[in-house]
Amino acid sequence: MSAPAPIASQSGKTAFLVMRSNGDSVLCPFFGKCDGVLVVDPDSGSREFHANTDHSAETMGNVILKTGVHRLVLGFIAGPRKLQAGGVDMRLGSCACPVEELVKCFDALPHAASPAEH
Repeated sequence: MSAPAPIASQSGKTAFLVMRSNGDSVLCPFFGKCDGVLVVDPDSGSREFHANTDHSAETMGNVILKTGVHRLVLGFIAGPRKLQAGGVDMRLGSCACPVEELVKCFDALPHAASPAEH
């Protein structure tokens, strides 16, 4: 399998809740059960993985906030109040799309609504 193509410049680092398999990262549909957060910097092309060591929603939220990102793509969220209070712009992405495509179309992705907004 070839390395992913460089990501064109976008508007800042973006975090993705991911599962890791065979060295690949795929968007995870389960907030607390994700393997961790993949932070992509489209300007430099760098990628950093931050593990969700306890596989819990609380740990996942803390890991996201510690990355300092303000853009997050996830497959599903329940109770994002802590992240919203931290100024994180959360969007829902398809778990079938490659991370590179989700970076490119971040602004077009639907906002993740908190349970109180339903």
